[in-house]
Amino acid sequence: MGFVRTVVAPGEALIVHTHPHWRQLIRPALVAIVAAGLAGIAGGFIEVQIPDPSDRSVTWAMVAVMYLLVVLRLVLWPAVRWARTDLIVTDERVLYRPAGSSRKCVDVPLRRISAVRFRHTLSDRAMGTGCLILELGHLPPVEIEHVPEVARVHAAVYDELLRLPPPPPPTPLAPGPRFRWGLPGRR
Repeated sequence: MGFVRTVVAPGEALIVHTHPHWRQLIRPALVAIVAAGLAGIAGGFIEVQIPDPSDRSVTWAMVAVMYLLVVLRLVLWPAVRWARTDLIVTDERVLYRPAGSSRKCVDVPLRRISAVRFRHTLSDRAMGTGCLILELGHLPPVEIEHVPEVARVHAAVYDELLRLPPPPPPTPLAPGPRFRWGLPGRR
């Protein structure tokens, strides 16, 4: 909740705060299980095939380093990235902050959103996830992938769009300087 307190301005009401769907953690969990199994098999081969204790300890160290590298890169980093990615909807804006990337941050005031929609495939529907699409008028749409309960988030953003007061009417243009034919400086 500390991150939310730093980005939500005083007076803003928090509507939705969520992380990506838990489906993104399935692959790291499977990699952890398979890597542990392979490390165990390698350990069994080391104990059976290498008779010299000094060679055995060096080989164990190599297997441990390989296992640690695989776990850090393919298990721990995706889990941290999942935990540090936030989608926040307030009564004034939509914020999306993916971890590890300062270029993909999205901070859109609700007044700039012209339409909000979502899409999900059959597997996304079964898992309860989808893609939230924010259309920003003449700019390309912003697509936020792996949003859990995307229909609920879509409804929340849409309700907030409907609660916005109507924009003020445009002010009339002031008359410009009158153009006169002739040479400059002459009347």
